[in-house]
Amino acid sequence: MSTTALLLSVLAVSIGVIIGHLIPRVPAIFMSRFSFFNAELPPHPSPVPVNGHLLARVLLMRNLRVLGLLLTLLPFTLGWLAVYGAHSPFGVGLILGSSWTILSWLLPEEWTPLKRWPCNLAVAEQLQLLRNDSTDEDKRCCADPEIMWEVSAVRCTSCLKLLLDLPRPDLGRKRSDGWMLGSLRVWLLDGNSPLGNVPVTSDEEE
Repeated sequence: MSTTALLLSVLAVSIGVIIGHLIPRVPAIFMSRFSFFNAELPPHPSPVPVNGHLLARVLLMRNLRVLGLLLTLLPFTLGWLAVYGAHSPFGVGLILGSSWTILSWLLPEEWTPLKRWPCNLAVAEQLQLLRNDSTDEDKRCCADPEIMWEVSAVRCTSCLKLLLDLPRPDLGRKRSDGWMLGSLRVWLLDGNSPLGNVPVTSDEEE
């Protein structure tokens, strides 16, 4: 095999990997930015009130990831057909990219550095419990709680108490850093917060 043919094969595999990796993420990266999805949320990167609209958005982002998981079948099937029918390096790339997505989204979280499902039912339940506590005189953090999900954690903006040490993942809002750069960041982080799992120190502990 000549050097040129080898380079073309490597390029075809690389392009296939990128496409196979991107297709499952199209719903969360692009579909969620439509205006009618974001009418009730403050613009990015402002803190988001912990209310029914936020809970609905968390569940929407979870459902879009489920849709993305189903979409992995498209590049995987096309890749298999391309390899089976034409021994295509591009098909190999499609299989590799889609297979990596399936593994990274289905493997246990302790095996990966990032959360495989940044928005999930557990997160929605935690936020709902905070909403419930804010209406309970015995459990609320202050007399007039105003719970907001900031970049690094969920806090009450009235008393500044840390309520949930959970960095905010991508919620599908239109990005303040622009369509192209914002989409690239969401893609590279796979919807996770850029802060990862960095612990936040509460004001009471400082």
